[in-house]
Amino acid sequence: MSDTSKNTVQSTDTPEDLRFDREINTLGRYSSIIVLALMFSVPIVITSIYSIQVSLSEVMAVLGGLMTLFIPMAVIENISYYAIIGAGGVYLSSITGNIMNMRLPSAIAGMKLAQVEPGSRKGDIISMLSIGMSSLVTLTIIFLGMLFIGRYLTPILSNPVLAPGFANIMPALLGAVVIPFVLKSPKLAATPFAISIALSLILGVGTLQRNQSYLLPVIMIASVFAARILYKKGLLPQKPVAKKE
Repeated sequence: MSDTSKNTVQSTDTPEDLRFDREINTLGRYSSIIVLALMFSVPIVITSIYSIQVSLSEVMAVLGGLMTLFIPMAVIENISYYAIIGAGGVYLSSITGNIMNMRLPSAIAGMKLAQVEPGSRKGDIISMLSIGMSSLVTLTIIFLGMLFIGRYLTPILSNPVLAPGFANIMPALLGAVVIPFVLKSPKLAATPFAISIALSLILGVGTLQRNQSYLLPVIMIASVFAARILYKKGLLPQKPVAKKE
């Protein structure tokens, strides 16, 4: 067999792959609708029990600013998460919440331990299992904390000596997630890092945080164009498209 035929890889999904994607999306849609209904039922039931009168104009006044901020962020984040954790992981992590500092690191750690690539069929399955286990562990710890150790942990968490450490948990988690990808492909990571640092210096960190839902798509698009230029110039390794397995 020639080298050319050895490197030729079919990228067409099998009927089993298509069925898997179809069923995952169907289950994810129905699960999301059920969870949304349950979430909205909480304030509705509370206002009904305590006879709290809230007008639609008041609700929309509060939601207006929040929706302007979070809808673009949610769309962009879900698109970016999909490439790493797959459709099932996106549905499950969106339902259970705490994606950036809990679900995404768990999925990446699970795929790394299983030695599977993000975006592959095995990667999607490992991602779902990792996120599901992470959600169960989180719920168990929260439940036990409410029952037994809440009052004992409060003095520790509010200790002024430990407070700086707890205030930097998010950067520590993001660093642990991002650094392996940077080391794996520093040329691809250079563009988003450079743009983010430049915007931080020009606009200030506070302005960047307040407008991240609008700036994030700009950084993503610029990164894609930069990656394409690097690819065209032969500065990135060119691999055959692998079949999902």
